[in-house]
Order: sequence, then C-alpha cells, then structure tokens
Amino acid sequence: MKFLKKKKILAIIPARGGSKSLKNKNIIKLFGKPLIFYSINAAKKCNFISRIIVSTDSEKIKKIALKFGAEAPFLRPKKLALDNSKDYETFHHCLKWLSKNENYNPDLIIHLRPTYPMRKISEINKSIKFALSNNNFDSIRSVCEPMQHPFKMYVVNNKKFLKPFIENSKKEFGNWPRQQLPKIYWHNGYIDIIKPKTIMNQHSMSGKRILPYFLKNDEIHDVDDRISLEIIKKLFNN
Repeated sequence: MKFLKKKKILAIIPARGGSKSLKNKNIIKLFGKPLIFYSINAAKKCNFISRIIVSTDSEKIKKIALKFGAEAPFLRPKKLALDNSKDYETFHHCLKWLSKNENYNPDLIIHLRPTYPMRKISEINKSIKFALSNNNFDSIRSVCEPMQHPFKMYVVNNKKFLKPFIENSKKEFGNWPRQQLPKIYWHNGYIDIIKPKTIMNQHSMSGKRILPYFLKNDEIHDVDDRISLEIIKKLFNN
C-alpha cells in the first residue's frame, strides 16, 4: 500500500457563503460545530488524502476552514459562487489557481460536499482504494437506488395535463410494476472522485467513463433544509 501514499490526492470542499434553502447552511451549527467541520475532519482522518482545500467566496468560511485544519489559499470569485454556478466552474478555478500559483497538480480529486456530516471515513478510504485500483475511468460517483423511479414521474404540459417525464406511448412504463422496470441508480453526492484531466481537458465533472461506487440508501443524509437538519440531529443523538 506504500504506492498509495505517494499519490497527490486533493480533497476539495466547495462552500459558498450564500444559500436560499437554509441561511448560512455550510457553517450552521450542528452540536457546537459548524457543518463544514465534519467534512474537513473526515478528510483529515482519511488515510490517503494529502491535502484539503475549501473553495469559498466568504471570508468567514475561510477563517473557519483554516481553524479546523483545511487550507483556503484563495477566495473564489463571486461570479463563481452564485445560485446557478456549476461545480465544474468551481473545480476548474481551483485547479487552475493551484497550477499557476503553486505549480501544484494533483493526481486525483476527492469532491466532498460540506452538507454530509455523517459521511463515514471508512467509505472515503474504500472509495479511494477503489479508484486507485481502477485506472480506466474519468470519474467515480457514489450512487444508490432511488425511492422513486423516473418512469413513474410526470411533467405538466402547456395544456395543464400530466405528461410522462420519460415518454413511450406504446409501453406506458408508468403503469408497469416497479419490479419490471430497468434498475436505475441515483447520484447522491456523498462522494465523487475525479481525475484532474477530466476537468481540465474534457471540461466536465464526470467525463464519459463513470464508474459507480455503490452505497445503501440509509447512508445518505444530506443537510438541504431545516427539516433534513433536524432529522440528522436525531440520527446523531441515536
């Protein structure tokens, strides 16, 4: 396993200052610690991550990141921290800045969203081992089976009628038993692993060759709003 530690494995935690669903979501207190602390702490305890960078546009979040042992060598431009900003823009900016200012180019990137306080360190380690034993990929995404199937979802058309989201008039998949529908997987955002060249050369966060990293539904606990925050507090207490 010695070769693993020679790899430059960079964890990037994107944490902008604004949030509509829950004000100051990334630093809201959870049992006395700001939410982002849990992702920083998990990355610090990982066997293989060699560097942790928080990409933020907020001076306040930057100070908190530094306090708990992450790096925040730059402030992300405000234009890359809007409600409609894409992950790709954030990660491209970070990699470009590190290459230009530090001549630092990682071998692998671990995307840790700050809204998963119950992320298991063992799963981070396992996913990185999985990545390092499979070279033929552009990215790895954690997935699980969703509660709802897209063949049973609808949109409302311009005549105010329901229309199947995935339309096939001959087979009417929406009326099939779930067991007969194709098995599908939901990208849950628990952990993503990306090769830098996927971002820099393909201009993508996923690329074309995406490997799945399977998780169980009961492992996915994401703070998105006040209700999910309260649920996670109860789970922590248990």
